[in-house]
Parts: sequence; C-alpha cells; structure tokens
Amino acid sequence: MRDFDMASMVQFFGANRTGRDFVVGDVHGQFDTLRTLMAQVQFDADNDRLFAVGDLIDRGPQSEKVVDWLERTWFHSVRGNHEQMVIDCMVGGGDIERHLRNGGAWFYELPSATQVKIATALQALPIAIELELSSEKRVGIIHAEVGDDWREGIAALTGNRGEAAFLNAKKAALYSRVKFDTRDNTDVKGMEKIYVGHTTVASVREIGNTIYIDTGCSFSDGMLSLVELCSGKITTCT
Repeated sequence: MRDFDMASMVQFFGANRTGRDFVVGDVHGQFDTLRTLMAQVQFDADNDRLFAVGDLIDRGPQSEKVVDWLERTWFHSVRGNHEQMVIDCMVGGGDIERHLRNGGAWFYELPSATQVKIATALQALPIAIELELSSEKRVGIIHAEVGDDWREGIAALTGNRGEAAFLNAKKAALYSRVKFDTRDNTDVKGMEKIYVGHTTVASVREIGNTIYIDTGCSFSDGMLSLVELCSGKITTCT
C-alpha cells in the first residue's frame, strides 16, 4: 500500500435536486446510533445524501462495519485522523501503540485480509469535500481545519502549491485545533460554511463560519449530532 494520490484528495458534489443533504459528526464506530438518527429525520436513501466529517472508526463497538457504510451510494465521508492512523500503520510509518491508546485495538484483532480491505477503503477517502447546496451556496467539509482561505487550502491539498504546502495542509486538515483554541471568529474565505469534527464540543457550535459538530458520541456523556445542511436543523441521539 502507498498513501495519497493528491488528485483525489478533494471531492466535489453538485446540488441534490431530489432530496436533502445531511452532515454527521464523528461516528467513532457507533453506527447503530447513526441509524437511529437517520430514522429520526426519516432519511430517504433513494433521494437524500449523508456526509460525514471523518473519524468513522475507533472507540465504538461497530468500527469493522465502516466498509459496509462506505459502499452505500448515498454515504460520503472525508478522512479523519483515526482513519489516517490505520493507513499509516498499514503502510509502515505509523505508531501502533498510539493507535491502540486511541481506541484502535479492534483493528489489530482482525484477520490480515480484513485489515487490508478496511485500510484500502479508508485510503480512498478524500481529505476535503466541497458541496453545492444551490447555485449561490456552497459548503465545505473537512475533519479539523483548512486555514483562512478554503480555495488556498484546496489548492494545497490537490498538490498545486507543492509538496511542502500539501503536507502542511494535510496535517491541518486532520489534526489542527488552532482556530478553535484561539476562538478565532474570522470567517474562512471562499465558502459559506465549513463543517468540521475532531474537536469535541458539548453541543454543535459555530465559530465564525466554521461549524463544530463532533459532540462526543464515543464518550459516556456525549451524543451524535446530525445537521440538515439547507435548513441548519440539528438532530441528536445519545
């Protein structure tokens, strides 16, 4: 396995003309909870689409089902740092002990063929998604942060700013919390809203035009949050 084809690090989706679009926070192997949320909003698999901010795996009991979910035509996710830990460990540059400490033990208990199947599916995930909601409204989805300018971040992630810029943008997209930690209310340029996970918040929170939707479903006092993108309506499930 080798990681990263820069040309596939960003995916673009046109407007959904027949149904609704939703984005969900860090699932962390809690796919039954996600099913409950979908039932609450009467998700229509024939017309609706569901996007995720990454960290689909680890900590929760159903992480192995991630491949089944990624095979659904209406389900799309960006790559989170937990997916990256799996990939790094499979390509030989990762820290298995660190992954184990962060909920990854389930992965190393699987047969090697299953590990390869899961890692290959995770490797195909983009780092960023750009989604058109209407002719005048676009939103971005990324796991952690994209910097001050969405267009510049996307250019870096697609390799148009060179390898060093790509690596810096990748690291920020998967791990950074600078904007949140500094309570930076500056809007990210080039996009109406940016939906992110990674940083756990007690409830969905907006800082500038960045929406933090990881409400900690993998913790005993947390929940999973789903946002309908056009209306902004939030639905939660513990």
